[in-house]
Amino acid sequence: MQSQKLSRLAHALADAGYLALMFDALGCGDSPGDVRQTTLTSRRDQFLAAARFLELEAPGLPLAFMGSSLGGTAALLAGQVRPPICTVCWSTPVDLTALMRRLHRQPSPPDLPLMVEDIPRHDLGAALAHTRGLLVVHGQEDEVVPVEQARLAFDLAAPPKDLLLLPGADHRLSRLADQDQATARTLAWL
Repeated sequence: MQSQKLSRLAHALADAGYLALMFDALGCGDSPGDVRQTTLTSRRDQFLAAARFLELEAPGLPLAFMGSSLGGTAALLAGQVRPPICTVCWSTPVDLTALMRRLHRQPSPPDLPLMVEDIPRHDLGAALAHTRGLLVVHGQEDEVVPVEQARLAFDLAAPPKDLLLLPGADHRLSRLADQDQATARTLAWL
């Protein structure tokens, strides 16, 4: 919840009349837990719990799913269980095996032992094939998740779908201009 880009998006959504919920996955930000225990399954299940909370708070409102980075992956997997009206993914990895191999070649690789075991249990290709109404937003200079993963997500998703590649943007969409473009396209998509 410390993400500037997602806080700005949530405020823009609220200003446009949408109900937005942000949360930290277990072990991230202010959320309790050990990030080493993170799995795709646990991220998906936390996402679904947040969706159930929103459904209780605002019965009958249609849900759109949005996530950034692994949050986007969780949104795609949650959509297999509870399909939303649309899904928005910013800087989202879809080939996690390749991503984990890449990250483990870094000088300080992430310590996510359960994630490595859990990845093969999920078929993101199948999740994308059943995802309708997908907007993919990705920086062309993403240093964490290669831009090819955004193109793959777009190619695998069912129509309608859209792809916004931001020239010069990094993984966090650090520049305000990139955040503004991503937010505007997200609002238009919704």
